[in-house]
Amino acid sequence: MNLVLLALALAISWLPAAAWLWRIIPAGIPARVPLVSGYACLLGLLGTTLIMRVFSLLGVSWSLPGMALVSLVIALLAFVCPASGDGVGDPVPGRVRRQLSRPQQVLVALCLALLASRLIALGLELGTRPITAWDAKQHWARQAKVFFDLKSTAPFVSLEQWLALGGDGVYTNLHPDYPIATPLLQAWIAVALGYWDNSLVNAPWLLMWLGIGLVFFAQARLAGASIIVALAACYMVLSLPYLNIHVALAGYADLLLALSYLGAVAALGNWLQSRASWQMILALASGAGCLLVKNEGFYWLLSLGPGLLLAVAGLRRGLTVLAAAALALLLTLYWLPGDFAIAGHSLASMEFGYRPESWLSIYLSTLVHANWHLLVYLLLIALLLVPMKARAMIPLAAVVIAAICLYLTLYLVTDNAHGAVRFTSLNRVALQLMPAAAFFTLSVFLIASGTAPGEKQ
Repeated sequence: MNLVLLALALAISWLPAAAWLWRIIPAGIPARVPLVSGYACLLGLLGTTLIMRVFSLLGVSWSLPGMALVSLVIALLAFVCPASGDGVGDPVPGRVRRQLSRPQQVLVALCLALLASRLIALGLELGTRPITAWDAKQHWARQAKVFFDLKSTAPFVSLEQWLALGGDGVYTNLHPDYPIATPLLQAWIAVALGYWDNSLVNAPWLLMWLGIGLVFFAQARLAGASIIVALAACYMVLSLPYLNIHVALAGYADLLLALSYLGAVAALGNWLQSRASWQMILALASGAGCLLVKNEGFYWLLSLGPGLLLAVAGLRRGLTVLAAAALALLLTLYWLPGDFAIAGHSLASMEFGYRPESWLSIYLSTLVHANWHLLVYLLLIALLLVPMKARAMIPLAAVVIAAICLYLTLYLVTDNAHGAVRFTSLNRVALQLMPAAAFFTLSVFLIASGTAPGEKQ
């Protein structure tokens, strides 16, 4: 019975987004089903948290029938809108679709079997391991339990405010200003089950893992990859050690942010090549979703700006504007008061200053430790190939470089350096970027190898 209710809860989250995406994404494009399914995993989970917030604003308690009814109505409304035309915006119209040979079929079956076995293994880990992972237990799940008990959201304040109010109508934790999408998802599963289960409330993390794979595979196909290349690359991403840790030790918000940023970067990358309007819709929706997950989602949304600017203004004019904007930003940060807050942190609390001690930890975590396999090496090669073999990828490279610069700034220039030196947050923040970095790397190699959109395969 528990598994039935669990599957029903995940389906209720997935269905409305899938219905709308099925109308928005045109028929006839490669990998349409995995594309719709993958983005529905992301937008459906985020949409569920928004529905729960609306219920709370209206004073309506959360319940499985109530959430199911609203989700069904939203899904049915999708079919009132006209569907996109067949094949509109297909970025690979020149592709010759060939039947797979017997060895290729065996390779595809092997990749699918490996992915299925990993999905089952992660599902067993997630379904039997209680919430034990540091912040996942001390912050997110604590908030989720309060929400579940109240069947509504509740205000969380700082320790000082909680003491001043005597705990009257408010709650507290160490990060009361963090977005609440993560605890809302855990609370939703508990509402659907009818009780709190320390393992099953993390079921959405399995859906996030699946969503990363589906989005990556589908957008890779639209970027020009063959089925085998897209599937093999998808397996490489889904087998990244640190990514799998965040499913087995579920409860952190970083995996959902990784899916959001991947959805934004992959859609933006293919929009740059095809200019299909529906890809821009996916990019904007996924990018906006970053804001709902964690405070640093603001920076990753900001990193999309350079790519859009270069695509719209052109390379020379865009670089000039970017340089001027960077200078203006530095001057603005210098003159702003110390209590001015950005993404939940005041400028004074960031304690700006160069901290070279973080370099060793960054080097070890990305290039030595077994966190990301060879992904960072491949990413560096891809960045070097862009000006030589893949100039069409310069706007997307600007997005990736902007994200890398923001990541390095976080640990080299602010007081977050302790998170690098102690290896506490260094890899968790990197996880938010790695699936998107993998998509960029694959796209560059596709163009450099002559299998870009429009090439015969």
